[in-house]
Amino acid sequence: MSIPTSPAYSEPREVWDIHAGFYRPIGSDLSQTWQPSPEVTNPPLPLLSPLKPVFELPRHTSLPSGSGSTTSHTLAIDVPTAYPKEKLGLWARIRRFIKSGPNSSVVTEKVKVPVYQPSPSPFPSAENRVNPNEWKAYGYWALPLINGVECPNSPFISEESISSPDLEQMITSLRDSNGRQHKDKWKPGVRHPALPPRPARWKRPQVGQPLPFPWEVQVNPMLQHHIWGPAPLSWCLCAKPQNMVFHGRATNGVPVNNADFAQPATYPFLTHMHFNAVAGDSAPAFPWPFTVVNERGIKVRDVLEEIWRIFQARVAEEEHLSWPPLRREMAAWALEKRCQVLSEPGRPYRDFLRRCDSFGGIMFFRGIEPTADGCGWMISFGNH
Repeated sequence: MSIPTSPAYSEPREVWDIHAGFYRPIGSDLSQTWQPSPEVTNPPLPLLSPLKPVFELPRHTSLPSGSGSTTSHTLAIDVPTAYPKEKLGLWARIRRFIKSGPNSSVVTEKVKVPVYQPSPSPFPSAENRVNPNEWKAYGYWALPLINGVECPNSPFISEESISSPDLEQMITSLRDSNGRQHKDKWKPGVRHPALPPRPARWKRPQVGQPLPFPWEVQVNPMLQHHIWGPAPLSWCLCAKPQNMVFHGRATNGVPVNNADFAQPATYPFLTHMHFNAVAGDSAPAFPWPFTVVNERGIKVRDVLEEIWRIFQARVAEEEHLSWPPLRREMAAWALEKRCQVLSEPGRPYRDFLRRCDSFGGIMFFRGIEPTADGCGWMISFGNH
């Protein structure tokens, strides 16, 4: 999806346009210094959901994490533990009954278990909170629109300053006399006052360095799970993300563009995100855990494309038969409705059962958040 240009900001912007949406093209006058989007300190809608706290008990630790914050501690707590009943004599059984009650096979024992807590709290401090404009600033830098051509700056090897004449020549070379684009003529990472700068907040991930835990990072507004109201994105899991993801809070259907997809998924950058839960799913355990990987830092595109790939997989017959009857019925209904929606007059659409059908038609993406135990990431889906 190409990058739409931004209208003049004569009226208050919608909330989605503060951190994504419309991007201004780079002007032809290279003597003009690049002006970032106006900063909005009080957006009309909250961009951060009231995330549930991951843990409740106070704890301390000495283990390191990516941000150097408190992460875990070993505590001694009372845990009811079941042991096999022993063959005891009459007086021994009487003494156990008096001490432990009739359920004599359950013994309360003080054991050491690892527990975890985010510290500081899961809410970022005001000083460290990412302003909505900063997410968009990264999109401006990652994929600037120059001479009608999307010029990728990420990934880049190094940042080098470029003179105005050399930049003008490079911009001219992006299109030939027939109007064909030549993105290969663009040098990723070049710096010039007329170009959007790379936001200094997002550092390159260092190989071998410990990563922040899920509750220690801030999630891109497009990926945040909101408990109520419209989701930040409108995307059905049965459709490829490219060209089929829209801003859920837009008045009209505004597609998510390539600059939006190029934004960081989190702050700070993560190189690995392990997904091991789906909110509201009745399965005893999530059967298809997966990990999103990008050693240069995970972007919004990485998350959406990997979610789509995982849930597009065909369901094997053996797995299908292992489901409860009600899940099988709802999956069959979802497959039927999905084929109806994708059919055209005179051209019925036929498909096999996919993982996305297992939720019974609940396949609209509503966002991600840390799992309740803090051991990974959870996806939320809705019915529209």
